[in-house]
Amino acid sequence: MNYNTQPYFDIQQDDQHIVTIKPFADVVADEQGLLDRLQQFVALVTAILHEKDVRGLIYTCPLNSKQADYLPLFNQVFSGRFDPEILLKTTLQALQWKSHDKPIVSIFDDECTGIGLATMLWSDYRIAGAGIKMGFPESKFGLFTGFGATICLPQLVGSAQALNLLTQAGLISGQTALESGLLNEVATDFDLCLLQAKTWILANSKQSVSASNSTMPSAEFEAACSAILKKTRGLLPGSNAVVELLKTNPSLALTESVAAETSRYHQVLSAPEPLHMIRTLHEGIRKAQHSGQIKSLGDYKVKKIGILGAGMMGSGIAYEAAKAGIEVVLKDVTIAQAEQGKAYSTKLCDKRLAQGQMSSIQQQKLLSNIQPSAQVADLVGADVIIEAVFEDLELKAEVTRQSLPYLAENGFFASNTTSLPITVLAAATDRPERFIGMHFFSPVDRMPLVEIICGTQTDQITLQKAIAITLRLGKIPIVVHDGPGFFTSRIFFHYLLEAITMLLEGVPAIQIEEEAIQAGFAVGPLAVLDEISLELMVHVYDQFPALHNSQRRAYAHLNKMIANGRKGRKSGHGFYDYDPVSRTKTIWQNPALPTSEGSWSADIIRKRLLHVMALDSYRCLEEGILEETIAGDIGSILGVGYAAHTGGVFGHIDLTTLPTFVQECQSFLPFGEQWDIPQSLKELANRNFTFYTGFDSNWTVKQPLI
Repeated sequence: MNYNTQPYFDIQQDDQHIVTIKPFADVVADEQGLLDRLQQFVALVTAILHEKDVRGLIYTCPLNSKQADYLPLFNQVFSGRFDPEILLKTTLQALQWKSHDKPIVSIFDDECTGIGLATMLWSDYRIAGAGIKMGFPESKFGLFTGFGATICLPQLVGSAQALNLLTQAGLISGQTALESGLLNEVATDFDLCLLQAKTWILANSKQSVSASNSTMPSAEFEAACSAILKKTRGLLPGSNAVVELLKTNPSLALTESVAAETSRYHQVLSAPEPLHMIRTLHEGIRKAQHSGQIKSLGDYKVKKIGILGAGMMGSGIAYEAAKAGIEVVLKDVTIAQAEQGKAYSTKLCDKRLAQGQMSSIQQQKLLSNIQPSAQVADLVGADVIIEAVFEDLELKAEVTRQSLPYLAENGFFASNTTSLPITVLAAATDRPERFIGMHFFSPVDRMPLVEIICGTQTDQITLQKAIAITLRLGKIPIVVHDGPGFFTSRIFFHYLLEAITMLLEGVPAIQIEEEAIQAGFAVGPLAVLDEISLELMVHVYDQFPALHNSQRRAYAHLNKMIANGRKGRKSGHGFYDYDPVSRTKTIWQNPALPTSEGSWSADIIRKRLLHVMALDSYRCLEEGILEETIAGDIGSILGVGYAAHTGGVFGHIDLTTLPTFVQECQSFLPFGEQWDIPQSLKELANRNFTFYTGFDSNWTVKQPLI
């Protein structure tokens, strides 16, 4: 066989007649689809296995990260160029390699995920280099990994563990993969992997290859399936498919298993939810974190950050900045309060140390970056001062004026505020162009989003510096414009408002909470209100320039609860009652609320919670709070826990279709002013407008209506 005619793979045969196949390093993604490339690889391996003098075969992952990207695959599907029949034949041919009498070894020489990892399971024996991680992250985008993964993986690790790997989205270490049976060996480097692979081939024939683990479903597997579906609420097509396939595949012949997997794989790829999730949670985030948006700053570096307020928010920002290697001055009114703020970082470090995620040297380095202080002069030379004090205009203005003289010459000032207008806050400075909002989310160490808010006078350099710092902290920035509540807080208040509105209508509290979860929200609205405290919610309403009737009714209800001592979780009572001993909570049945007559439609409750946020998100677009739909989609999911399977608020409207969305919102108008529909949205609905076509946004600023 003439291997030199193969343009994509480097093929070598040694004097022991063992063939090694590696993709050429300089081969990048091209117009040839992923499926076509794998078809060539499988055909090549099959041909080599038929060579009489070949003793065995070794291969590394046939796809690099760019070739395994899902965007080209989606483009193939939606352009009609994806052929499920090719996928079926390619997968079946690869899984039939095991019927040959020549041992096959796959070597992991780099991080391996998704489709790439599926191809490595086609071998008889798997070896990985030290420190290499692997897994199936597609599940977090509503997808699943086909290409034989649902067939091979259970044979290696058992059905229950296969289910976890295919639906949990996390990456595992080589050692964990070895212990589970996914790997057979781990070596220190590629050369040793290659040596071990050849040694194993020479010592083994197919007759002595270890038998597969039983794949018959067990009680443990059934329990794991139930847990997955409960966690995902059945909203993720990929996870649903994995559960179905792992339950049925053991009873099917190989050809039938491959056909079933291929059919479900094509169905999931063609479903709208994975496209929406990939667009927002993969492509959208990748673009939001791209350094190209700050290229005009050159080699801008942040050396020192001042933080005003050592509460949970300020302490969390201090931890993230110190972890990024930035010098932090954490200032509060007293040194004791500032020290307590630093202690929060110590607590986080201790936890990471115990979990093996940090060394003691790294911990010492991080903590040495944080200087607790009660002296405003310690802020001198700070490249940015981030104010994170209580949501009060006068207090924020006071600490801003006190600290501004110590800002570095080219520094800027940022307010971490939930809802106070940045333009108003900037009035406390003599350089409003260097004032911006940076809204972090709590807990800062776990919440990836930063909502950057431009005041009316914020300049582009300040905006880019705020983005640069956000990226330096490893966070995901979205940029919005000023207005009451900005974007995330504003639409979140609508979520909470709708829940209170339904309560006052007589909808049972427990049903509101349950349907919110079933709709895909991260947390029920009443539980959220208890967490943030009812007093804080009222305080936020106090900052609004005006309240409409629905807001006033909710405001009055919250004040009544507060007056009765039901202030939220910290007080032990709110919409829930909290048991301090068992640390459990039970929904409170408020006797003052109207009692429900008849059943409330679960579908209507879910739609009201989803639609009300999406409708106000459109108003944010129309008013210029948002410039891009993708910022709204990212912010809604990562900032306030909107249903991820929709791809965000605008993805949800597209899934519903705009004409249906407008019609349903109109039917909710009797429930309050929050359902008033802008005329421009009605006109867009008449045109069957969609906010996206595939991965591309159809929205432009000041969207024309003709």
